[in-house]
Amino acid sequence: MLIAGCASVRPPKTPMDTFLHRSPCAADARTLLVLLPGAYSEPDEFLREGFIAAVEERGLAVDVLRADAPLGYYTSGMAILKRLGEDVIAPARRQGYTSIWIAGISVGGLGALAYATMNPGQLDGLVALSPYLGERTTSLDIANAGGLARWHAPTHALPGDNGEQRMWAWLQRYGTQPDAPELPQLYLGFGRDDRFAFSHELLAAVLPPGHVFRTDGGHDWPEWRRLWHEVLPVLALPRCSSPSG
Repeated sequence: MLIAGCASVRPPKTPMDTFLHRSPCAADARTLLVLLPGAYSEPDEFLREGFIAAVEERGLAVDVLRADAPLGYYTSGMAILKRLGEDVIAPARRQGYTSIWIAGISVGGLGALAYATMNPGQLDGLVALSPYLGERTTSLDIANAGGLARWHAPTHALPGDNGEQRMWAWLQRYGTQPDAPELPQLYLGFGRDDRFAFSHELLAAVLPPGHVFRTDGGHDWPEWRRLWHEVLPVLALPRCSSPSG
């Protein structure tokens, strides 16, 4: 979906490798936060860049799962969708998680949004940091229509499209049907000079102002770190109980 194949990337694995971090303050957390990396990032970078530590420092009663899902999961028929469903979401539900959020960076943001598009009602929240949102031609079409709220999605797939218009049509509902129960909470963060900022602004226009975060800079870890620290405090995630006494 949306991304052409490339011979130089790691192919997807079955099952997808994942790494779970249990909440240090909740012995039986019922909320799972899944982290999807960018195209050429390793899951260990979430540790190095302080994403797990930030969750713990804020006292969030959530388990965090890092997924090893680089670009190959998006160039092989969007394998990320099946792998998320079979290797992450379904097992999490069987294990008793009642709330599942996905936070994705760059192409990981695409994975989060595409999964939510194809599986309505399965996710409770999304955080998309500098997400890749498809070809610029689609973004230009949306901009030329006067923005996402006024854009008329094609009623059938266009030549070469593998779901891009469907995803944008789903995102459009945040402006036209914001209270639809099957829509997960969506938070967007990006750098003002990000190479995808043109598309980000189109999405930002249909989201509540408090769900959009901008920072100086482009498309790299310094910006994503700042955005992560800004967005975490506003997410509707459970907090650890204060110690008694």
